[in-house]
Parts: sequence; structure tokens; C-alpha cells
Amino acid sequence: MSKIKIRQLTDNDVSAYRHIRLQMLNNHPEAYADSYKETKRQGDDFFLHRINNGAIFAAFDKNEIVATTGFFVPKGEQLQHKSMIWGVYVKPEFRGQGISYDLLQEILTHLPESISLVQLCVVEGNEAAENTYVKAGFEPWGLEEKAICVDGRFYNEKHMVKFLGR
Repeated sequence: MSKIKIRQLTDNDVSAYRHIRLQMLNNHPEAYADSYKETKRQGDDFFLHRINNGAIFAAFDKNEIVATTGFFVPKGEQLQHKSMIWGVYVKPEFRGQGISYDLLQEILTHLPESISLVQLCVVEGNEAAENTYVKAGFEPWGLEEKAICVDGRFYNEKHMVKFLGR
């Protein structure tokens, strides 16, 4: 296996990003607010907007995206001190190598200076992801019951935060 490289996605990555985004939604619908069916109908403009609204970082093995995560800063003058991490995913064959931790560290180094706290959510029961977030300095602050509903089944989400000391 080649060395994994992490970089921010650009407009040129739209096709590869669309592919992995659909894969993550199809394989783990309980972990994401977007549905596979709705997202599959979207054109490149939708995915370009995602790439350019905040930032999405990806881990590459050769030229293939094997993991992603993104962040955005909410709109509104009074919310400019926080950021939300979303869309964390690592392809199954690349899990257990610390790639999601490395992606989180990369995100944290690219946050605007105005950011003093970072939030994320993890579906309850995803211990591997939660352990990675704790290792990266996030701590739980709440539980949203019935946060996601897939085919009539509800999933709770743990809300986590990392204070940056800024």
C-alpha cells in the first residue's frame, strides 16, 4: 500500500468526491443526515457547493479518495466563533490505520483563527469513531434522541465538542 496523502478537495475532485459520498451514504445511512436516494439525484453543482462551502479534506491512496471529512462555519455574525465537522468517513479496507484521526488533525490546523470551539456528532454505538474523537480531544456534551430516521428506525446522535483555547 502506498503512503496516504491528505489534502483539501478542489473543483477538480467533484467526480471522485461524489463517488465516495454516495458510497458512505449507501453503506452507513444511519451515520449521516443526507440520504443516499436524495443525494444520488443531485448533479455536480450540489457537490461543488459542498466542496466550496467550508472545506472538505480527503485522504488519498494513489489517486483514489479513501476517506473524507469537512468543516463549515455557520452563517451569522454571532456564530463565527465555532465550526462544525461533518461527513467523516473511511473506506472499510482502510479503517484501523488512524486515517480519520489524521484528517481531524488536518482540519484543526486549517480552521480560521476566529474559531474557539469545534463541534461534531456521532451516531450512538459507533464506538470506533467516538474513540477517535475522544483521542483528538473532543468530549461529549449531549445526546440527541431520534436524530436520524432510516426506514422507520431511529438513531441517536452524541454531540461532541473541542474547545481550542483561543
